[in-house]
Amino acid sequence: MERFRQTAYSMLTMVAALVSLLVVSACEHDFYETGDSELSYLHTDFVDARTNELGAFVSAKTDDGEELTLSPAVKEQWATRPDTTYRALLYYDRVEKGVTTSFALNPVLVLRPHLTSDIASVRTDPLGFESLWMSKNRKYLNLTLVLKSGQTDDKKAIQSLALVCDSIRKQASGGRKFYLRLCHSQNRVPEYYSKRVYTSIPLTGLTPNDVLCLDINTYKGVVRKEVVY
Repeated sequence: MERFRQTAYSMLTMVAALVSLLVVSACEHDFYETGDSELSYLHTDFVDARTNELGAFVSAKTDDGEELTLSPAVKEQWATRPDTTYRALLYYDRVEKGVTTSFALNPVLVLRPHLTSDIASVRTDPLGFESLWMSKNRKYLNLTLVLKSGQTDDKKAIQSLALVCDSIRKQASGGRKFYLRLCHSQNRVPEYYSKRVYTSIPLTGLTPNDVLCLDINTYKGVVRKEVVY
């Protein structure tokens, strides 16, 4: 339980900065093409991607368990640390003998649950919710969210996301039920257009029959999703 509760992102400013980057990244890539072109064979997967000693991505493991070597290595501005594993959305070409060419790696925000007491203020400004699913390897709960954004001269106007664990209760079945809330601060960012953002919740420490109960405040009201591990 303690392992699951760990707060790897203790500084919410880091989360806010990454949310800002995710919204920008979503604007930069449009990989859809009709017809029989190079991009017609593009694959997209959630991955745990690894950088080398120079901070360039050299390998990735998909949620389906496929090990990929990226050749040539890929340097992304948002990934600054060498010898580090990042959660990402990988756009890649055909795979031959485990080797592929990457078109892009976009960051995926990893949300680890905080205790309410760990966060100075908790906001649940509405956002858009599209989908939720457990990864095939059962390591992550993935969410597709939609944030409203727009241009502003206020450099301090940056949206932030966080995950709060309000309580944990034992169930008659013997498992535990985690009551979670997705927190979102619009923080004065204009709401002119919508952009899709992907996030992942690590499921480390969960055991069979554990349940995640996640509340998400959307523009249409609070949506509650329950997932049995």
